[in-house]
Amino acid sequence: MAKSRRPGRKRAWDEMSEIDRAVLLETVRQRRRAEAIKRSVEAEVYRSRSMR
Repeated sequence: MAKSRRPGRKRAWDEMSEIDRAVLLETVRQRRRAEAIKRSVEAEVYRSRSMR
């Protein structure tokens, strides 16, 4: 599924410093964790409403 790139072309990721990459990855992890919690809460609310 990897996209083919033109020779000599770099991605923004390749241009980022190690610290910037680490910060970006942690930000994504936190956002995904928050989204998972939100989905869990929404599912619980849905379940509790459907039990009425």
